[in-house]
Amino acid sequence: MLCALTWAGAVILFRKSGDHVPPVVLNLYKNTVGLGYLLVTMGVLQVQFFPAERPLSDWLILLASGVLGIAVADSIFFASLNLLGAGRSAILGCAYSPLVMLFALFYLGESVPLTLIAGAIFVTVGIVIGTRDAESPVDRQQIALGVALSLLATTLMAIGIVFAKPVLEAAEPLWSTTVRLAGAMPFLLVQGSLRKHRAAVKACFSPGPHWKYTFPAATLGAYIALVLWILGFKYADAGPVAVLNQSSTIGVLIFASLFLDERLTRRRIVAVVLGVVGALFTIL
Repeated sequence: MLCALTWAGAVILFRKSGDHVPPVVLNLYKNTVGLGYLLVTMGVLQVQFFPAERPLSDWLILLASGVLGIAVADSIFFASLNLLGAGRSAILGCAYSPLVMLFALFYLGESVPLTLIAGAIFVTVGIVIGTRDAESPVDRQQIALGVALSLLATTLMAIGIVFAKPVLEAAEPLWSTTVRLAGAMPFLLVQGSLRKHRAAVKACFSPGPHWKYTFPAATLGAYIALVLWILGFKYADAGPVAVLNQSSTIGVLIFASLFLDERLTRRRIVAVVLGVVGALFTIL
């Protein structure tokens, strides 16, 4: 629940940051700040970065999970957030729980009841209603692209966390979180070094007015929320934890109406209710 509340605040700040920083650059900045926090925390708590008991296979799984679920997925998510706004993005995020349950069924062998089907139906209906909000005039092509990107990002996030869950259950959580984030960095550094991103990277990492959004967003999203998220998945089954994290949808919708001037329309309220109910069905 703390993860959900923290992430809701981070999403609002990431949306504000998106007005000044491109998605790939924002992801690089976020992970750089988050990795710095995590490394300092490991030093303070005396957590080894190269634990002798962890085999090479654990490293490879976590690094691959970081590339897929953080480096690639978060950049796509930021792009969709800029196109859709925080409210619609939160509604689409309701697809996360059913996807985690589905991938946990095939990869981890976790039991998935028939209520998953009912939950998926609720979520799907909620997404359709929430993204076809007639009270909020936005270009249809922009919405379509944003929806596609958001669903792709959510799918990659779900795959990334389910893929790494066996290691997360056995490993020290702070270490596994740090390794996942470190795994995302080489991919993002290569992207950031491309000519089209160099100027934006320099501007983003230089102190300026944008830091009032980007720095707290990175602190909340890439450090506090990330640690809480990993701890949740370590100590409980993937499905129920995903549902608890889903409560961030409500927080994002409320925060978006308060701080981003996004209208809290009736269709969005209905969509969120359907999405949350659908997510809850997955643990019945």
